Amino acid sequence: MTEVDGARSAGKTWCVVLVLVALVAVAFVGALAVWPDLLSLGSGRIVGQVSIAPQEAAQAGGQWRVVSQWQAPGEMQDAGNIYLVEFRDIPGWEAPAPVMLKKGETGGRVEGVYIPAPFSEQTILTFAGASTLAGRLAPELAQLYLRQSGADEVKVVPGAGADEFSVQGIFFAAKEIRKIEIQGRGTQFGFMALKDGQCDVALAAHRLSPVDARSMGGIAITGESEHRLGMDAVSVVVHRDNPVKALTLDQVGKIFAGEITNWDQVGGPSAKINVFALKDTFATRGFFESVFLGSRPISPDAREVDVQSQLPEFIARDLWGIGFCSITLAGPCREMPLKAGADSEPVLPGTDSIRSLAYPASRSMYLYVRGDSSNVHAREFIRLCLSDAGQKIVGKFGFVTLGELAGTAAAETHVSGAQQAASNLPSIFRPGAPSVLKAPAISGPLPRLVQLDGEVVPDGTRKAVLQEYLDGVYGAERLPIVFRFQSSSLEPDAQAMQDAGRVTAMMKEPANAAKAVILVGFSDSVGDYASNLAVAVKRAEVVADMLRSRGLRNITVLAAGEEEAVEPNESRIGRERNRRVEIWLK
Repeated sequence: MTEVDGARSAGKTWCVVLVLVALVAVAFVGALAVWPDLLSLGSGRIVGQVSIAPQEAAQAGGQWRVVSQWQAPGEMQDAGNIYLVEFRDIPGWEAPAPVMLKKGETGGRVEGVYIPAPFSEQTILTFAGASTLAGRLAPELAQLYLRQSGADEVKVVPGAGADEFSVQGIFFAAKEIRKIEIQGRGTQFGFMALKDGQCDVALAAHRLSPVDARSMGGIAITGESEHRLGMDAVSVVVHRDNPVKALTLDQVGKIFAGEITNWDQVGGPSAKINVFALKDTFATRGFFESVFLGSRPISPDAREVDVQSQLPEFIARDLWGIGFCSITLAGPCREMPLKAGADSEPVLPGTDSIRSLAYPASRSMYLYVRGDSSNVHAREFIRLCLSDAGQKIVGKFGFVTLGELAGTAAAETHVSGAQQAASNLPSIFRPGAPSVLKAPAISGPLPRLVQLDGEVVPDGTRKAVLQEYLDGVYGAERLPIVFRFQSSSLEPDAQAMQDAGRVTAMMKEPANAAKAVILVGFSDSVGDYASNLAVAVKRAEVVADMLRSRGLRNITVLAAGEEEAVEPNESRIGRERNRRVEIWLK
């Protein structure tokens, strides 16, 4: 290599070095713009220590940070950087004023002293009622309501009882803490609290009876008081390793009544059945008894549990245990499939079987507010619960929401007594087959009709009613929507308006535009057969008018009256379920 080449090579090397130095310098200047405290390298940090007092404020989340501010051109250019130590706002405390650091100061010590803030507190809502709702769902909905009301922070504070909570929203600007108090001592407790003015919203696992509504007096309960929140079911739960595949409704009743005491009596191994039951203050227990036990009491040998969420935990630890609870709490256990009879198909409490009432222990959950209430938060809260955002939370906790439809296909797996009477016919000729216009003539014995007043209804009269009903729905598909009515009333419940809107929207979809809506009215068995049939027709006409007012025209009205009961009429809950209008599409 020549001297000239060496010089050139050295020159290139120096150029590269100079470029790298220039890049480092630019990067350092840029870093100073972002982190001006880099100037203090070698001479200590800008702040040596920041303490927060008192200790309670530090534990509540008190924090600090160093910030800097560059001045605009021409304004105090000689000031350089202004450094501030700022303190975070935390609920319940007034933050210290920012501390300005002296120019060029390093390693300084700063103390931030918080003082208790005079936040006002007010309880804006009180809930009382069903522990099924109060335990998890109600606190979550309360948090959503406070957040949407503008709360900067929301927290849940457990109360004295298992299902008691205070949900608190902190509003920093207004220096307010708004609270929603929740007590879950049972549905009847909620109704009593609503009656006495001790709560704004009652959480209910069943509907308010007409007797209880009247006892509240005046205009306490109006057509705007009741709001269906969603659907639930009471599951019969066993240990995950229990080998029994399914139980009939009769077997469940006998187990809890103490008439069946060993698993080998229901097809399992020889082992004593350990029965767990909620205390009789729970509406869930009353509902369970009405579905499975009738007038029989639960066995005195049953172990009573006073916190619903604990019952499935006991079952999960007892191989031969059996109990009942809301489907939302059944997670650690196995839900026992139920059969109407020995030859029936077993049914699990799923979304479709609950909506269609094919699962025998399905139930609706309600929110109640007094008609004469002046609390605007109560009605705003209920609107939120029925909105898409509220229903999303309802579904999150395992309840069946109001807004979902299982398509237009029937979700019903229940086989009616009249349909069973035609079960000896080939399947193509059974009700539901679309290839013929009329159902086959009913043959064989009719299902028993329970007449609470002892009335005897001739089979000929009953067969005429049933035949017209079966002909009308022949080849149709039943929707999982049911309109419900109070006893001796033509007024549907508050949920009816929303359901009518959903049906209307669904019928306006192209896939359903050519289909006809068939409405079938049913009744309980209180009163004579002919009168109940007439009432059932009127109820179906009420629903038809609701749909017609929304633009639907192709509507047929039918009625089956006391026939095709979905629950025994001997119980109040059973009669409530039987007063209904079903919707079919054809």
